[in-house]
Amino acid sequence: MFNPRSLVYALYTHWDTVEILVRISREYAAFTSDQVLKIIAKVNPQLNYEEQTNVLRSLVNADILHTLSRSNDFQLNVYVLEFARSLTREHELSLAAVLQARVTGIREATQMLNAAMAHSDIDRMRESSNKLAELFRQISLQLNQDKHAILEVAEKAKSSDSNIPIAQRYQHVLEVYEQYVEPMNQMMDTGPQGTFYHYLEDAERSLDLALEQLSVQGALYSHRLQLRQVSHQSKELRRFGRIVALQCADTLLPLREELRQHNTLTNSISLLSICKINASDTI
Repeated sequence: MFNPRSLVYALYTHWDTVEILVRISREYAAFTSDQVLKIIAKVNPQLNYEEQTNVLRSLVNADILHTLSRSNDFQLNVYVLEFARSLTREHELSLAAVLQARVTGIREATQMLNAAMAHSDIDRMRESSNKLAELFRQISLQLNQDKHAILEVAEKAKSSDSNIPIAQRYQHVLEVYEQYVEPMNQMMDTGPQGTFYHYLEDAERSLDLALEQLSVQGALYSHRLQLRQVSHQSKELRRFGRIVALQCADTLLPLREELRQHNTLTNSISLLSICKINASDTI
C-alpha cells in the first residue's frame, strides 16, 4: 500500500515528468526504463545519468510508477493517471452507459429517500440524501470531463492534415456523436423518453418534501441544511447537464454535417461518372 503523503510529494517534485508520461500513456500501454529516463532527461537536462535514475527510483518508490509483473517495464498508477488527466483536461471520453447507470442510481436513491420518509426514519433520510449528493457530484464531474474530451476530439479533427481524406479525418467525430452524444441527448430529452431531467425532478421533489418533514419533526438544523444543499445540487446539475449537452451537440454537429455533405457530393460525382461511362458505351 502506497503512502499518500509520499505520492503527493513526489507528484509535486516531479510533476513535469509525470505530465508527459500521462500525455503519452494514450500511445503506450507501458514504458521501458529507457523511455522514462529520456523523459526525465528532457525535463531535467542538468541532471547526470545517476541523478536521472534516482528520479526514476523516486517515482517507483512513491508508487507513481508500477513495475509490471514478468517484466521490467513500468505503468502509471491508475489513480495518478485519472487525477492528472482530470487536471490537465486529458481525460478519456467515458461511456454513455456509465452516465446512464449513474442517472439510474438517482432514481434508486430517490426511492430509498421516499421509503425513509414514509417511516419517518431520519437516519435513512440523511443516508439517502448523501447518496444523491455523491451521484450528483460524480455526474457533474463526468459531464465536465466528457465535454473537454469532445472538444479535444473536434479540435483534432479540424486541425488534422487536410491531405487526409475527410471521411478518415472525421471518422472519430462520427463515432463519438453516434456512441455518446446521441445517447446523451436521448437521456436528457425533456419528453417522456428522457430520464435525466425526470429523475432529477423527482429527486428535487422528494428532497423538498423531506426538508419539510424534518422541519415539522423539529430535526437538527444541520440535518435540514444538508437536504437543502443537496436539493440545490440537483437544480444546478439539471442546468449544467443542459449546457453540456448543447455544447457537445453544437461542437460536433457542424463536423458531422460537413462529412454528410461531402459524402453526398462524392456519391453524386460517382453516379455522374458512371452515367457518362454508360453513355459513352452506348454511343
